[in-house]
Amino acid sequence: MHDCIFSAHCVEQICDKSCPTYTETSYLLERNNISLSNPVFNTAVQDLDRVISILNQSSGKFKVIVGDDTSAIAMLVTYCAICNNWQGSRLQCNVYNLKFSNHVDAIQKSWNYKNSPEALEYEQIWSQTAKILIISNLDFVQFKDFQAQTLLNIIHNRKDGGLTTILVIPDPDKLIGSGSFFQRMKILFEGSIMRW
Repeated sequence: MHDCIFSAHCVEQICDKSCPTYTETSYLLERNNISLSNPVFNTAVQDLDRVISILNQSSGKFKVIVGDDTSAIAMLVTYCAICNNWQGSRLQCNVYNLKFSNHVDAIQKSWNYKNSPEALEYEQIWSQTAKILIISNLDFVQFKDFQAQTLLNIIHNRKDGGLTTILVIPDPDKLIGSGSFFQRMKILFEGSIMRW
């Protein structure tokens, strides 16, 4: 079976795509927009080991990964988290990569509707309940009080629940913003930074 991430280790003669491994990993990859042509599948072993180490250090905590190619780093962390946490997920989104700029845009657009769009509702559920939440796409967000407070609320609610939250950002000095919530956000980041 060529579209299963564990096909190299499968012992089945014929795959009918009904095993839990295939079903649960495929579900999580799809939720996180990771196709089988994604570069994460060609990652060097030492980089995979590095990410697994970061995930182990981050278990139940809030951590910030600072690096240059934030999108690629977030995708790799998401992929490794799926590989380590798919088992027993029972088709629940227990690993989720929240693309923050898209998320706040969707929230602001939803103010014009009576009901929130279904995709936004699912994003909000997954950002609250995922065992591991990777938050990315902060590079081009102009942080004002709404954006900073939204991010702080997600982080604090997850901390209270003992869930793992990993933020992937460029150097904090490159983040653009103003206001008291923006300053609080940057102070929160300081004690949790790991350099890529």
